[in-house]
Amino acid sequence: MRQDEIWDDDAAQRYDTPGVGMFAPEVLDPTVERLAELAEGGRALEFAIGTGRVAVPLARRGVPVIGVELSRPMLDQLRAKADE
Repeated sequence: MRQDEIWDDDAAQRYDTPGVGMFAPEVLDPTVERLAELAEGGRALEFAIGTGRVAVPLARRGVPVIGVELSRPMLDQLRAKADE
């Protein structure tokens, strides 16, 4: 199976389901806060940025984020989230 068949529109829609594992708010929020501290005024680079679960809150804390993502549906979700 090809990557674009795995990370399709359905996967992109489900990807941000709240409370799943390491992306539960009680885990994600302190993780993003720590990453912002580590950036120390610099930038962040995220490979497989997905829908921006980490990148968007990090950017909202003032950290410029550069991301790499191969899935167009994931990027579409990221763009919509970043525009909110």
